[in-house]
Amino acid sequence: MNTYGDRLEAAIITQLRVELATRDMTQQDFAAAVEITPATLNRYMKGHRSIPMQTFFKMAEVLEVPAKELMQQAEARLEA
Repeated sequence: MNTYGDRLEAAIITQLRVELATRDMTQQDFAAAVEITPATLNRYMKGHRSIPMQTFFKMAEVLEVPAKELMQQAEARLEA
């Protein structure tokens, strides 16, 4: 099933990848900063597991981007 939620989650993952690349941050460093295991981050980034809201907010905090902005950028990807 390819629901709006599925597409939005994929867009969020894409946006997270962009944010990491912009900062030249590895997934391992990001996982450590978010206080999750690299394996857990890998599951999120591959879409095998949904990102809990609390973790999403922590990710935004680590990236120093408001969560609302991350969400808006992901939604803009859906419209493109």
